[in-house]
Amino acid sequence: MKYNLRMFTLIVVLAILVTGCTAPAAPADTSALEAQVADLQAQLEAASDDEALAELEAQIAGLEAELEAAGEASAEEPAMAEEPAEVNLWTYYGDTGPAAACVAAAAEDYNASQDQYVLKIRNLAFTDFNQQVTTAIAAGATPDLMIVDNPDNARYAAAGALADLSDKVEAWGQGDQFLDGPWNSTIYNGKNYGIPLGSNTVVLWINTDMAEAAGLDISNPPKTWDEYETWAAAMTDEANGVYGTAMLAKKDETGTFLFLPWILQNGGSLETLDSPESIEALAFWTSLVEQGYAPESAINDGFAEIYQQFTTGKAGMMISGTWNVATIDTDAPDLNWMVATLPYTKQPASSLGGENWAMFADSAEPDGAWDFLTYVVDPAYGTKLTDCMGYIPSRKDVIAQVAEANQDNPTMQVFLEQMESAAPRGPLANWSEVSAFVQEAMQEALSGQKSPEQAMQDAAAQIGPMLP
Repeated sequence: MKYNLRMFTLIVVLAILVTGCTAPAAPADTSALEAQVADLQAQLEAASDDEALAELEAQIAGLEAELEAAGEASAEEPAMAEEPAEVNLWTYYGDTGPAAACVAAAAEDYNASQDQYVLKIRNLAFTDFNQQVTTAIAAGATPDLMIVDNPDNARYAAAGALADLSDKVEAWGQGDQFLDGPWNSTIYNGKNYGIPLGSNTVVLWINTDMAEAAGLDISNPPKTWDEYETWAAAMTDEANGVYGTAMLAKKDETGTFLFLPWILQNGGSLETLDSPESIEALAFWTSLVEQGYAPESAINDGFAEIYQQFTTGKAGMMISGTWNVATIDTDAPDLNWMVATLPYTKQPASSLGGENWAMFADSAEPDGAWDFLTYVVDPAYGTKLTDCMGYIPSRKDVIAQVAEANQDNPTMQVFLEQMESAAPRGPLANWSEVSAFVQEAMQEALSGQKSPEQAMQDAAAQIGPMLP
C-alpha cells in the first residue's frame, strides 16, 4: 500500500512537471527538461521496489528545482517592447535651410522625451506644398499633421480636411494663453482648427547715420504718417539715387502682407476697401512714389530687394521683419540701424506672419499628433523652436520668457510691442483670391494706371461678393 501511494504521488508530480514544461507561460527553451521528464516516466513504470523509487524521488526533486529556476529567469526577462506609433508631419520648408533644421531638432527632442510615439517629417518644397496637400486630401492619404501658413488655415478647414480641435483645446485649457491675432488665424466658423506655431511681424527699420545726417532726431522716430513722410523726404537724395524709404508692393502675397496694415491703421478694412479711410492708405503709398521718396520699382520689389536697398545705403528706411535681425550685421557690418513700431494715423496695426500646426481630419494617430502639439507649444519647451526659426512665440506666457531674456535688447522689445497689434489676414477660405485683388489695386495705383480711388473701388466690387 505504501509502495503504491509513493508511486502514485510521483506520477502526479511528473504530470505537473510535464504540464509546466509545455504550458504557454513556460520558459522558451525547455526541450532538455521535457526529455528528462519523459525518461523519468519510463523509469517510474519500470520501478519495482522502494530503493528504485527513492532514487527516482531524488531525481524528480532535482528536476523540480531546475524548472523553478528556469521559470524565475523567464519571469525576469522584460516583455517585448511595442514599437512606437508613427506620427507624420509635412512642412513646406524644403529639405535644407534653417527652418527645416529647427523643426527636425524639435522632433528629436519630442522623440527623446517619450517612447509611445515617433514623429517623422517630410519636408516639401514651398512652391509644391499646397498642390501636394490637395492631392493627398483627394486621395485620402494625408499625414497626421502639417505646418500651414496662417492665412491658408481657413482654406483647409473649409474643405473639411482638418480636424476640429475645439474639444481638445477646451480640455487642454490653454487656448487663452495665445495672442488674439495668431489664435484667430486658427478659427473657422467658430471652431478651432489649429494651434499657432510662432509668429512674425514687420516694423520700421531706420538707417540712423542717414537720419542724423538729414537732421532728424533718432530718439524720436516717426509715429504718424505725416512724420514718416517728413523723414522719407529728408533722407531722399535724388541726385545720388537714394530714396528716403524702400517700398514693397510686389504682386504676390508679400504685397498684401505689407500693405493691409496701413488700411487698418487708418480705420479701413478689407470689407470696406472703397471707404475714404481705405482709399487714403493707398493714396499715401502712391504719393511716396510720385514724390520720389520711394522707388518706382516698388511694384516689383520683394523682401530681398528692399533689404538690398536698405543695407547698401540706397534707402533710408524699410519695413521688414524679425528674419533680418540675425543676418543684417553680417551682411552690412558698417551699417548703423534701429527699429521702431510702424507709424499710424488712428490705431496701431501691423502684419501677422507665421505658421500654425494643423491636424488632418483623417489622421491615423490623432492622439499622438495632439501629444506632440501640446509638447512643442508648452511653456516648458519654451522658446527653443521659435528662437531657432527667428520667430516670436504666439503664447503670451512664452513671450514673457522672451521679454525677460531680452530686457536689454531694444530691437526685440520693439518687435514684441508691435506684435500686440499684428492682425491676421482673413481668415477666409478663399484668401488667395481675395488677396489677389488687393495686389492688383496696389499695382494699378502705384504704376499710374488708375487713381487710388478707382483702383480701390474696383477691388471692392470684386471682393465684396467673395466675403462671408
